[in-house]
Order: sequence, then C-alpha cells, then structure tokens
Amino acid sequence: MRDPLRHLTGYALRRVSTVAMEGAAQAVAPHGLRVSEISVMMVIDANPGSTLSEIGRLLNIQRANMTPLIARLGERGWVTRTPVDGRSISLDLTTEGRKTTRRAADALEAFEDNLLAQIAPADRPAFFRAIEAIWSASPAANTAPDK
Repeated sequence: MRDPLRHLTGYALRRVSTVAMEGAAQAVAPHGLRVSEISVMMVIDANPGSTLSEIGRLLNIQRANMTPLIARLGERGWVTRTPVDGRSISLDLTTEGRKTTRRAADALEAFEDNLLAQIAPADRPAFFRAIEAIWSASPAANTAPDK
C-alpha cells in the first residue's frame, strides 16, 4: 500500500519515535521498568536532590503524572522523597535504585547503539544537528533547565 504521508516531517518523526519507544520499552521491561520510570531515575541519578517539579519540567511530565510515578518508584525502594519546603520534594536514588538504574540504563544504551547503527557513521552528525534544530525551536525545549 502506498503511504501518502511518508514525506511529512512530523509523520516521519512520529513513526521513528514509535520504533524508538517500543524498543526502549522492550529494553527496560526485564528490569521491571517503563521508559518514563527509567528516564526519571536516570535524571535523578545525574541530578541528586532534584525536585519533582524540576524533573517533570525537564522530561515534560505533568505533575499529576509525576506524583504516582515517583510513588511507584518509592514503593519499590528505588527512590527516596524528602520535603524541601511546603511544596517541593527532593528526590534521590537509594543504593538499590542506583543499581537498578545502571542495569536498565545499560540495556537502554545497548538498544540505542543498535538503533543508531541504522544510520551510517558519516551521516550521524547531520542527523543529530537536524534533530537538535527541530527540538531547539520547540516551546518545550525553551522551558528545559539547561536552556
């Protein structure tokens, strides 16, 4: 069947995103994690003591979704929550949380390496420049803490 949408940038990005997210989910599932959970754990690992709000903004996860996600990670003994003030909660990984993060991150990185292998090494710099150009122009990128 002919795909009349194949030439549309947004459609192509969505298709690639679907492949990437399905593969990422398969990579972290054996570790008992969802992609959103390992993403949060990796951010906490890189930024100990970050608040729930900061992580939610960075990953574009609404507070209503962050709260139960962090609760699940806390119930598993992977994340600790410490009140900072009346509204902010500081997050840290437990020792077991760091171990789980490293194992799942290794599996995710192996998947990412296989995904990137689909692009010729000479084409990778242009690929990443193109993605960065689209991402940098989005309103969400301008709210991330690193921008």
